[in-house]
Order: sequence, then structure tokens, then C-alpha cells
Amino acid sequence: MTPLDCLEIYDDAEFYDVEFAARDLEIPFYRKHSRQARGPVLEVACGTGRLTLPIARDGVEITGLDVSRPMLEQARRKATSAGLRVEWLEQDCRVMKLDKTFALIFSATNAMQHLLDAKSSDDFLQSARRLLKPGAHLILDVFNPNPAKLGRPATVRYLQKTITPTGGEPIRVEAESEYHVTTQVLSFQLFYIQARQTLRTKQVNMRCFFPEELLALCRVNRLEVVHRYGNYDESPFVNDSPKQILICRAV
Repeated sequence: MTPLDCLEIYDDAEFYDVEFAARDLEIPFYRKHSRQARGPVLEVACGTGRLTLPIARDGVEITGLDVSRPMLEQARRKATSAGLRVEWLEQDCRVMKLDKTFALIFSATNAMQHLLDAKSSDDFLQSARRLLKPGAHLILDVFNPNPAKLGRPATVRYLQKTITPTGGEPIRVEAESEYHVTTQVLSFQLFYIQARQTLRTKQVNMRCFFPEELLALCRVNRLEVVHRYGNYDESPFVNDSPKQILICRAV
């Protein structure tokens, strides 16, 4: 099995929570679908529970699964502090082993794109498929590749986002990126800059899934796409949609 190359970027779970503290645009979507599932939910690549915990607060039975131990330890601390009961599992999503099935499984916010080779993607989809109850849904959530962004010169640095820590100076996140055509991997070098000082850097690699390719990947893994959205507001998928959000069921 191909080793995952993303573990190091998730070692600092506390900083991850600072980085994504203000991000909440996808939470209503996943809360809605988790409530509608009317049964146990599995979040794959749950991280520190940014989505898991709001769903648990709704009274939904949810399990959080991740391969990163630091992220899971932070998730457990947060759940305990909030008085929420969540099962947390440290497992590779390509070989998930659970003793129950689920009414909904989801992998949110581009997490699937850390699977950089075709076999890893197939293994994940097959592993998830085996854990679905009859008629249950699997939600896949990846970005829609933008040719203009893929074509950025590797030597050009640009502002990706700004982080505003509580009680601290803003942190600029600047990026240099390069798209590798042969592997469909988009590589980012991220620079976290505060008060003109570089706090840290990260190397992030993400596999690009093109729209027809993603549909074909579902078909070959016996998953029927019942809905395809272009964003978390459930708008139709069109050419310039920022996201590809597929709701699938086993066939």
C-alpha cells in the first residue's frame, strides 16, 4: 500500500484549530445530511472534530475516523470538554475495519485528495462501500480543478488566505504551487507569515479529480451518483463550480 505523505502536516492539531477556527461554510450541509440519515454516521478524515462535534451536538450518533493520532487526541479532548460522546478511531481509510454499518459516510473538504494514486482511491471507495447500510449514502467532497490555477508558474507566490488568531496579529498564508500533469497532483508550498516573520512552512500534495473521472471512479466501484452539487448550498454543478460534492449509494 502506498504510504500517505500528509501525516506531518497534521502533527500540530492545536495550530490546525487556529487555522480553521473561522471556517464554517460546510457545517450546515453536513449537519443537515447527518440528521436526515436517521442512523449512525461515519466521518472519514475527521481531524480534530470540526464537523464531527457540531453533528454530535445535534444528537446524531457519529463516529470520527482519522489516520492522524495528534488530530484524534485533540478531537477527544474537545469532545470531553463539551460533554459529547463520540467514538474516535485511528485507522487508514483505505482499510477501514469496523463492526457496524452506517446510514451515512462522508469525507469532507478535500480529504480524499490526499490519496495520491488510483489504487488508494479505489481502496477507500471499496472500504467505505462495505460499511454502508442498504440504501445508505456516501458523500464525496473535492475541489473542481480550475485550469487557470493549475497553470500558475511554480515560481510565483500568491496570497492564499489570512488567519486571524484570537488576540494575535494576522497570519498571511502565501503559496507557491505546481501541477504535475503525469500524476494529476497539485503540490503546494505554504508559508505562514506573521509580522514579516515566517512561522512555519508546509508541503501539501493533493490529487486532482476531474469531473468525468470522478463519475467514472464511482461507477467502477459500484457507487451510483444520485446527486452532484457545485457547492455546500447544493447549487447545481456547472463549469465554474468551486466544488464537486457527490452523494452516492451502493449498487
